[in-house]
Amino acid sequence: MHRIAGVALLVGTLGLSVAARSAEHNYEIEISGMVCAYCAYTVSKNLATLPGVVADSVVIDLERGVATLQSSNKLDAAAIEETMLESGFNVAGISSISEIPALSTPTTQLVELTLNDGQIGSKMADQLLDVLGSTALRLGGELRVVAPGKLESDILKPLIAGRQRAIKVRFEPGAQGTVQISLYH
Repeated sequence: MHRIAGVALLVGTLGLSVAARSAEHNYEIEISGMVCAYCAYTVSKNLATLPGVVADSVVIDLERGVATLQSSNKLDAAAIEETMLESGFNVAGISSISEIPALSTPTTQLVELTLNDGQIGSKMADQLLDVLGSTALRLGGELRVVAPGKLESDILKPLIAGRQRAIKVRFEPGAQGTVQISLYH
């Protein structure tokens, strides 16, 4: 994966359902090259940056290699392809679809983990993040990470990398000094 910046896998606003949004355009995008949850995170985050895309509507089906999303305006196929190419993936097809399936958004916080940003990359932190990622995957939960932006990759790799199913992750750049990770179900 090339660049790691900004917003979030499946960038989501907790407590809102995708069905409640009104967007004019719904898309299904076939993407080749996604093999793990970290790939899915990168794809969803970068698709969410396209103008008009409802960020929390981006959903990745890793098994099928498909992203679905809603947009307030018609998306340019070339822009989608360029965004995916810059992300290290290829677009195999883009289709307009009638609607995006409604998703339930987790609202109950199960766990909150707070670390000093200096602990990120340590064996203990990596093990904690791996367990938290496994738990999120098993429960079908959503992870919310608030941390300095420069640590995004260092946090997300042990949290989601290598997993064969996508995990919903929302990364928010935060203040230096602390890393806060919450698991919602």
